[in-house]
Amino acid sequence: MKRSFIVFCLAWLCSSLLFSQNLPYVKSMIDTLASPAFYGRGYVNNGDKIAATFIAKQLKKDQVKCFDTSYFQTFHLNVNTFPDDVALKINGVEKQPGIDFMVSPDAQTMKDSYKVLVVDGNTLSSEKLAKKFSNQNLSKLALVVDTGFKDLKNKKLEETPLLVFIRDKGISWHVAKEQNEKKHAEITINRSALPAKITNISVNIHTKLLSNYPSQNVVGYIPGKIYPDSFVVFGAHYDHLGMMGSKAYFPGANDNASGTAMLLDLAAYYALPENRPDYSVCFIFFSGEEAGLVGSEYYTKFPLFPLRKIKFMLNLDMVGTGSDGIKVVNGSIFKKEFETLKQLNEAGKYLKSVNERGEAANSDHYHFYKKGVKSFFIYTLGTEYKEYHTVTDQAAGLPLTKYPELFNLILRFVSSL
Repeated sequence: MKRSFIVFCLAWLCSSLLFSQNLPYVKSMIDTLASPAFYGRGYVNNGDKIAATFIAKQLKKDQVKCFDTSYFQTFHLNVNTFPDDVALKINGVEKQPGIDFMVSPDAQTMKDSYKVLVVDGNTLSSEKLAKKFSNQNLSKLALVVDTGFKDLKNKKLEETPLLVFIRDKGISWHVAKEQNEKKHAEITINRSALPAKITNISVNIHTKLLSNYPSQNVVGYIPGKIYPDSFVVFGAHYDHLGMMGSKAYFPGANDNASGTAMLLDLAAYYALPENRPDYSVCFIFFSGEEAGLVGSEYYTKFPLFPLRKIKFMLNLDMVGTGSDGIKVVNGSIFKKEFETLKQLNEAGKYLKSVNERGEAANSDHYHFYKKGVKSFFIYTLGTEYKEYHTVTDQAAGLPLTKYPELFNLILRFVSSL
């Protein structure tokens, strides 16, 4: 009886607060953030600063307040970048960066041509065969490893100046905060890009390690009507992988232009006088997430208001799908709030499922959680879009399958607090 009454109340709450957000606005935000003009929102050509300036202009347009004289909170990080050439030729034929191959993000600058030794990774996993392999002189060879490379722990691999791993499925990229000390480069390549026989590989890789690079979080807030000293915090990282040379940029439409656009959408909603919340609402757009949650760690060390005043933190990352519902990191930690979220979803019939997950250091909620702030990290589930850390994570293909439903569910959840 008690549960039925709660569900009835939640259903009334859902129907009375239903809001249809501006989906064309959301799509335009994603289109812009994922465009070539933002250089993958990384650290080549100041892509992060271009994105931060754009976000700040949107907040200012909606009359979202800043805590000081600027929306920016500056911090510094070390990051390895690829500002110029990243070229690979196999048997004299040039391959497409980002499509055919990826260079390890911690690579150093190198330019050379090599004869090739192709080995089966499973060979190196055999003690007897690995011993035979150990007699090879690899100092002037490119070593191409086929299959089984994930389990390789053979120090002999470090002797080659160029280590190439063959993959059967799609390849993705990441960000590194330093360059490796092995004095060799590692490349992952799609099998479909390889000729039947590999005789020669040449590379031209230019990298630049940026030390103490200044980046910035973007922070704004809307004061609450009744409890201005208590906050609900929305977070999303706006940074992405940037550029791998001049020919490959990573748009990051789902990761995380989608979450950034949802924060801007929420800011526009709460900024309207009729939607002004009882509690203050803070919007934090983090940089440095892809480099290891750097921006969010900095914020929790130097918060713009006391962390103890945060009632709840919602982190939104990769919310461009949703056909299979959502996953809620920390759902099993904060059970009361998770049950409320599930009941609201059931009452409003928003999403197919709301699935709990435990603690995970996989996005910007983590440092808030470790500081004692109640927090969820929400991401959508669905097989309709699979791009992740690829040059094909583009705005044109992002379906936003259940964006309106998730947006309204979040509004309901915040109201329930």
